[in-house]
Amino acid sequence: MATYTITGGSTTGLSSSAPKVRSASQVVDFSSTTNVANDVFECIELPANSFVISAGVDVITVDSAGNSGTIALGDGTDPDRFVTAAVPTSAGNMATRVQAGTSAAGASVGYALNNAADTVDITVATGAINAVVRVWAIVADVDGIGDGQGQKVTFA
Repeated sequence: MATYTITGGSTTGLSSSAPKVRSASQVVDFSSTTNVANDVFECIELPANSFVISAGVDVITVDSAGNSGTIALGDGTDPDRFVTAAVPTSAGNMATRVQAGTSAAGASVGYALNNAADTVDITVATGAINAVVRVWAIVADVDGIGDGQGQKVTFA
């Protein structure tokens, strides 16, 4: 087995024109809706060919509706990919899924490669809630990186 050493890729290997990693967030005030179990709130739009590095829920105002309501955070493929049904009765960030396993769709692994446009969604899992939460996501756009370019480095 050979190891080919790269040369000519600059000191970091990352182009200054490469797409950036971005963070996005959206506040959801459940008290402004008459939500029920299985309602889905689309919170953050994701373009095709984006990689969600992580996403979570920060509880700003705790739930006091008394319905034992839980929420899950996921996407159109896996409704609890990032946060499994959890009760928003404590302020602060809810526990997110560990990033283990594979990137296969539906594997509930805490990250996702989206080949098609999608959204990060909160699902009201078990009963109406009145909490106020902030949904956040860290997303990298991997669409077309290097497509149409020739090899710029040398391997020896």
